[in-house]
Amino acid sequence: MPCIFALLSLAASPAWAQQSTQHDAKRPPAGAAKTPNAITPDSVADAKAAFLGMSEPDRKSLQDGLGWLGFYNGVVDGAYGKRTIDALAAYQQSLGAAGDGIVTDKQLRGLEDAAAKAKAAVGFKLIDDAATGVQIGAPTKLLEKREGAAGFTSFASKDGEIELGLKETSGKLAALFKALAVSAPNRKVTYNYMKLDAFFVIAGEEGDKKFYRRYAVAPDDPDKLRGFVFVYPKARAKALDPVALAVANAFDPFPAAPPVATATPTPTPTPELPKLTATALVVAPGVAVTTLPSAQCKSPMIEGKPVRFLDGAGADGLTRLGGAFGAGAAAPAVADGGGDLVALSLAPVGSSETALQVASVVTVTGEGALRVVAALDATATGAPLFDRQGRLVAFVAPVEAAKLRAGVTLAAPHATTPAAALGPGGLAPEGKLSAPEIAKLMRNAVVGVFCGA
Repeated sequence: MPCIFALLSLAASPAWAQQSTQHDAKRPPAGAAKTPNAITPDSVADAKAAFLGMSEPDRKSLQDGLGWLGFYNGVVDGAYGKRTIDALAAYQQSLGAAGDGIVTDKQLRGLEDAAAKAKAAVGFKLIDDAATGVQIGAPTKLLEKREGAAGFTSFASKDGEIELGLKETSGKLAALFKALAVSAPNRKVTYNYMKLDAFFVIAGEEGDKKFYRRYAVAPDDPDKLRGFVFVYPKARAKALDPVALAVANAFDPFPAAPPVATATPTPTPTPELPKLTATALVVAPGVAVTTLPSAQCKSPMIEGKPVRFLDGAGADGLTRLGGAFGAGAAAPAVADGGGDLVALSLAPVGSSETALQVASVVTVTGEGALRVVAALDATATGAPLFDRQGRLVAFVAPVEAAKLRAGVTLAAPHATTPAAALGPGGLAPEGKLSAPEIAKLMRNAVVGVFCGA
């Protein structure tokens, strides 16, 4: 028997998976056991319906398992065919069950378990061969030796009795088939089939060996061929015929290229826009006063322009910010007081707009600093409080998260910081003012403090 290198110099073969049904000539040559037809003419329709009623993975698993146990010698494609049903019936009879060709769940699982053990015994696994580009199943525990070069790979057992050769070559499929499909002294071709411009299969015996060969044409190049040949002793055919079948069924000469892994671009984080955090009162050109601690505000802005903290928090409890804003502003009149006050604060409207909130507040009498009861949001931190003469009395101390009910801010007591430290300021308007009049008078002096992330 010539070595596998000589065999491969003559031939190569295509993937079992590209071919069609069990009724064509795409089966391995093999000596898989012939199964008696245990299906009666009256029961064929039932067996077919039961088979086609299975999921495709279960149909393929059934054929694969029957092949590994030596009952089936066809393509594993999940398609219905007499060869599959006859093999199933023979398997059922081997279990002492009725050979009706209708597999039970227990029989299928038993078949899968037996096939898994048979695969494990020979180390059957898929191999992606870089030298030839072929993907194929191989009994790795039987083929301990491996050698090759560009376009050629050979696997062999330690004693050289079992060989699997893979090859990529160029030429015409028909010419190669014609050269290999002839018998010769000491070489008998027992089976051959060619699908024009697609693939061919040649099987036979040479000396004391059996061989099975397949070649296929590249889908995009009629002169590019890939194939394999599997050679093993006739004396071990009962054990190795199922392996030959499995090798053939797992053969893919031109596997689809896996999708190129492209790194998912890391999205550029969208910078968080400055957020309205507090309210301040402009008391002089470029100077605003609030009660927001500087530690709680990164990159402060007023009127869309960066500003800076002039102090963290003075001894008077007030925080001053400086920047390019408030041109023409004048110091407000300042007074001590309580009673009926008006709070002016800003609330966010959308991402960058604000709206003036006007709230009448009730002074809470008692010891210590002035406290007021009002429905104020967190952005009312630093909101100025005016009496009804339009005089600045105090600023709202930092406000914690507002208390809500059904989305409405509830009135709650709030601490204040006196405004007396700012000095008497300017002249107060004459007469008693309403809340809307105070809001109109002071609107341009009330600004929002926006803080970055």
